[in-house]
Amino acid sequence: MSRFTDLYLRRVFRTIEKNKLVENGDRIFVCLSGGKDSASCLYVLKRFIEEKGVDCEIKGFYINLDNSPEVIEPIKRQAEMSGVELVTVEPPNILDYRGSRPICSVCGIAKRYLMNRVPREKGANKVATGHNMDDFIVFFLKNLVGKNYSWISNFRARVDSTHPKLLTRIRPLFNVGNMEDLRFCKEMNIPFTEKHICRFKSKECGYNRKRENWYRVLYDIEKWNRNFRQQMISAINDISPLFRKDEKLRECSLCGEPTSRDVCAYCRIFGNYSSILEQTQASGKKDSTAVS
Repeated sequence: MSRFTDLYLRRVFRTIEKNKLVENGDRIFVCLSGGKDSASCLYVLKRFIEEKGVDCEIKGFYINLDNSPEVIEPIKRQAEMSGVELVTVEPPNILDYRGSRPICSVCGIAKRYLMNRVPREKGANKVATGHNMDDFIVFFLKNLVGKNYSWISNFRARVDSTHPKLLTRIRPLFNVGNMEDLRFCKEMNIPFTEKHICRFKSKECGYNRKRENWYRVLYDIEKWNRNFRQQMISAINDISPLFRKDEKLRECSLCGEPTSRDVCAYCRIFGNYSSILEQTQASGKKDSTAVS
């Protein structure tokens, strides 16, 4: 290993240990997208439990939104490299949505719903994502400007469950950023797709461009303020609990999943999850929670 990969692993391992992201008896689903961040997340988590002798189970989890070989093939190779089972789920066709919500919002609602429900129904108690330091700094700035203060309370390495049906979410890459993840994957020969592939790209209204501009600002600041990102993520971690609101969750009257309203956002957009699953199976389509 190079000095960089050693430092990278030590930093992520320290995040895992400090925040108790991995514990004996855990069953963790790692959300994969084909990209460098989730690839790094899976690799490091598997390496951590092997080196530390933690008695837990890890599986890869992929929400198949696009059926693109450029995404699916790297994900399969990532799972094979780490020696984990890959669970895939087929969501509803998001392009069928005809409401007023932006397509990115609809996609996010579908992914968050499935990321919680499917792993839980398959026995998981935690779900891991590849969100990294740069992501959370950008999320923080955008939500601060937009006055969406309650969201900031979730910008931590570990967000514990607040409902029996809500999984604990862990973010092992909380203290490393985009450039670090990219270099780590390349030096460790971890397969990933370098392109940001989205089947809804034509409807994104410049989303990718705006997002990249935010990240560029972070690195521009760091050119003259060394360790800016590390200082920023440390501050966000310290103040995020101050924005917490104790919101009581109930169960959706249609699907039974946790929500703050009578009917959850997923069911308001797509209809009852169980009904969709029954229709999929009755029509002979691929099982929406098929393992591959």
